[in-house]
Amino acid sequence: MNRICYNFPVPKLIIFDWDDVFTLGATNGYFASYHAALQEVGVNLPPLEEQKRIKAKWGRTVEEELGELLKEKPDLINDAVEKYEKILMGDTFVNCLTLIEGSIELITELSKNYKLAIASGVNPRILKQKIFTKFSIPDVFSEIITVYDLDDPEKAKPHPFIVEEIMKRQGVKPNETIVVGDAQNDVKMAQAAGTTPVVVLTGHLNRAQAEEMGVKYIIDKVTDLPKVLEKMS
Repeated sequence: MNRICYNFPVPKLIIFDWDDVFTLGATNGYFASYHAALQEVGVNLPPLEEQKRIKAKWGRTVEEELGELLKEKPDLINDAVEKYEKILMGDTFVNCLTLIEGSIELITELSKNYKLAIASGVNPRILKQKIFTKFSIPDVFSEIITVYDLDDPEKAKPHPFIVEEIMKRQGVKPNETIVVGDAQNDVKMAQAAGTTPVVVLTGHLNRAQAEEMGVKYIIDKVTDLPKVLEKMS
């Protein structure tokens, strides 16, 4: 990747989602992990029903996801959550992931002129100990807040709490912040917090869907972000 200077006056803070923004394959990884957790507690759902239930609580806490998957057997939820977390710390999830080419160079350069943060549903232990290690992600993020850090699950995406908390900690205003994500909840969270959403087309939203949500900045992949920053300058 050729060296590019990212030296623009605004924004000051860039908050990224992680799954399907920097790494691809997370959806398959989560599906495989939930499936394995169900098998560990002796539950086998028809494949289409299993997928339907996972999607119904997509982006919510693990407890909510497994609560939906095990709604006929709520007594198994706690055991399933424990087994799911162990599975995630193994290789089932990370082996499904690939890193967007040029991501490391991008965040390394951006970190010289912007505050960088992550707002994600990824377990922070998985993110730091497994994903960051596997892909040699540099220590450039000033804040990392995930749903696992919340004392109230209602504060998860699309609630603006995580973005607002990151801005408060970094002393940055909404009009100085952009949120880069791939899904509807990322956009809603950004808009509710008064920040500018940027959608990457490597995840859940296509261009038409992003436009319908009023998103102005839509890029094919995260490494195209400099084009947005140039326009903002």
